[in-house]
Amino acid sequence: MYMRRSSEFYNWFVMAAIALFVANNWWLKFEYHNWITGKLSDLLFCFFFPLYISAVLGFITNWSRDMRIYSGVVLTSVLFVSMKTSMTFSTYVSDIFSIFTEAVVGQSSINIVDSTDLIVLPVMICSVLVALKIRS
Repeated sequence: MYMRRSSEFYNWFVMAAIALFVANNWWLKFEYHNWITGKLSDLLFCFFFPLYISAVLGFITNWSRDMRIYSGVVLTSVLFVSMKTSMTFSTYVSDIFSIFTEAVVGQSSINIVDSTDLIVLPVMICSVLVALKIRS
């Protein structure tokens, strides 16, 4: 039942994106700190997070898959734009995530406010396309 209601999240595209996101944030960024590792994190986040939100909504609502996916895109867009344009919001999010990352990997979560990162927002179209392909 749960897998069926969130199949857009539980697939190899999303799991690979999350694995690369983790490797990039807690290894590659420290080894090869450059603009590629920075943009890669943003790109991967914008790919998998809408589908994660959709899966969570699948557990707590009776919304259709399309409604959940599009809600995930809207929520991710609002969060991402806020994190990349507001120092206050970005610091708040970093502080919250640092509680988890310090416990798990021993490092703080650092988010950089950079409006040029907004260039990756269209990758959420790929999230929708993957979710629609999984359905058919």
